[in-house]
Amino acid sequence: MKYIKYSLVVFLCLFSFYFSDRAILFIENQSPIMKTIRQNSASLKTDAVNAIIEGNTIIPGKNGRIVNERESYLKMNDFGAFNETFYVYDAIKPEISLYDNLDKIIIGSSDNQSVALIIESDDLATYLDDEGIFYSKIIYMADEVEDDRDYINGNANTREYEDLNSLLKRKKLNNKICLIGYSNLSLCKEYKYFLVSPTLTIYKSNLANAKSQISGGQIIHLTKDLSLSEAKVIINQIRYKDLNFVYLSTLIDEE
Repeated sequence: MKYIKYSLVVFLCLFSFYFSDRAILFIENQSPIMKTIRQNSASLKTDAVNAIIEGNTIIPGKNGRIVNERESYLKMNDFGAFNETFYVYDAIKPEISLYDNLDKIIIGSSDNQSVALIIESDDLATYLDDEGIFYSKIIYMADEVEDDRDYINGNANTREYEDLNSLLKRKKLNNKICLIGYSNLSLCKEYKYFLVSPTLTIYKSNLANAKSQISGGQIIHLTKDLSLSEAKVIINQIRYKDLNFVYLSTLIDEE
């Protein structure tokens, strides 16, 4: 008899929780806030963009997003009214994603409104800082590291790469990007870092031709043999085309 009583109590508790949950969902579904969220959610959905793979190269895709109706409702209900700023979204991962193809070499981005600069020159870094332009800098030594920067470990030597990599990790500046022709690729592959090859590598010798090839989604490497005035020619061309400057880590991010 005792077991029957316990079983009955457990059943009643479970039934009570179930009934309460269903009642809460019914009330939420009848809420004007929830109805408005559901009316708008389809138009706010964006589809994921698949990465493009050709041979051993890849152009990262982009996550899509879909409204999380319940979480959005809970935030707006706490606020007391419908408010678009309180939408909560869930990510939709691409079917073909960079993160599933880390052995491929990134050569650009699907973001055709932006470019990422890779630089080596300290003078150019100072100029870009003064202009408020984002860039990623190839570095080799610990004394080159400053806070709030986007760096690429350019060391090919194993010990030097490891030492600088450890420092970048400690400072939370390690964006896990390796540059073909510079970084220690054996370690990069072992750590499953992103492998990057510039879309355009610009020297003195190809400056005029490269200028005409600039377009959105490119990774542009301004080599150290360019003078500051020559580098400015490329900067001005990018501005003329009304493209955004973003960090390399931002350009290749699928989120």
